[in-house]
Amino acid sequence: MNRRYIAATFAAAFLAAASVSVSAQTASWPAKPITLVVPQAPGGGTDVLGRLWADFVGKPLKTTIVVENKAGANGVVASTYVAKQPGDGYTFMVAGISYLAFNPFTYKSLPYNPEKDFEGVALLVNTPFLLVASRESGIKSMADLVAQAKSKPGQLNFSSAGKGNSTHLVMEMLAERLGVKLTHVPYNGAGRGLTGVMAGEVQLMSDVLNTAAVQAKAGRVTAIAAVAPTRAAGLPDVPTMAEAGLKDFPQPGWYALVAPAGTPRTIVERMNAETQKFFADPDVRAKLDALNYEPLPAGPDAVKTWMQRDAKVWGPVITRLGIAND
Repeated sequence: MNRRYIAATFAAAFLAAASVSVSAQTASWPAKPITLVVPQAPGGGTDVLGRLWADFVGKPLKTTIVVENKAGANGVVASTYVAKQPGDGYTFMVAGISYLAFNPFTYKSLPYNPEKDFEGVALLVNTPFLLVASRESGIKSMADLVAQAKSKPGQLNFSSAGKGNSTHLVMEMLAERLGVKLTHVPYNGAGRGLTGVMAGEVQLMSDVLNTAAVQAKAGRVTAIAAVAPTRAAGLPDVPTMAEAGLKDFPQPGWYALVAPAGTPRTIVERMNAETQKFFADPDVRAKLDALNYEPLPAGPDAVKTWMQRDAKVWGPVITRLGIAND
């Protein structure tokens, strides 16, 4: 019996044993609580989405899905943690566009690789943005914004949830498209950034619709345009970016469910199937509508497709503007 035959036999035996081990693992899954990592503090829109999903999906799996908040560094803290977890089906994460498509361009030494370290499980929701202005600024339309920005170059400030965040990049893209200069004032989180607009500390911000619309309806900020393909149901008089003269403006906000690399495909597909049931539930749809979240039902492979698509759209903008977080 030659050495090549012996080696091939051992290799085949090893693969067969590994296959049996994975099959046994997935057959008994889940045998303990599952952790869902949310890269933001409790109470925010991402946290609400994660907890809504965890409560629903945990029931058919007959287990508890524990939500663990790991905020910080534009999702780097949470993403790095999840990337280092075993791919055993017991760790998942709500990942935003910033963590998957932006961070590889804004961090020179990112401690995780979105394409290599994660398995896409399911797209979750698209979240439209709303461009708002402070009441003190006197800006009530896109035309007002352009007029002020051109008469006072660099003197109009905009807040964001942090450097390199989608709330930052939307405004950089807007300034570039309008041909004006705006000054970035990063805050520690979107909530504080929006508070800055309400207080008149800064003049502009583009924040997620479900948060910004509340303040616009209350009269604390002025809604200028919806960064979305259609007008917001709760703000029917506010034009979209296209209606305000900016056609084909890229959509900045979506969330996906990911797992550590190596998570068995059978578990990924089961979680995707349960997520589709989540989207189809009438009570869930009503809650998502109230949050201005648009469900994105799709298979697991769509996560990587969206990630790569938006890296191609926003990556050049980040590089051209020299936006860096380290």
